[in-house]
Amino acid sequence: MADHLLVAISNAQPGRDDEYGTWYETIHMPEVLALPGFVSAQRFAPAQLSSDAPNRYMAVYEIEGDPDAAMGGLMSAVRGGKLNMTDAIDGKTVTMVVYKATTPKITAR
Repeated sequence: MADHLLVAISNAQPGRDDEYGTWYETIHMPEVLALPGFVSAQRFAPAQLSSDAPNRYMAVYEIEGDPDAAMGGLMSAVRGGKLNMTDAIDGKTVTMVVYKATTPKITAR
């Protein structure tokens, strides 16, 4: 069971949301999931777009095992050109944070 999450928040370049979304879902997420430690991925967008929302998109990746090793592998793949990146992403808005579970998952019934 994954006890770490990578939360990545970003924006598309103006007017390139469709291109960005297609790249993210068909190229980027599968490439990240092929890296050791990453076991699932899911994208999100605001339920209601607010003009004061700084970022429009969020992706959540579950990480199993050593999160430092997984993130090191991800950064190495990015720097080494092993991931197919796109210029449709606004690189100035990208924020990535790894979160560690502090409780077991609690579910309703």
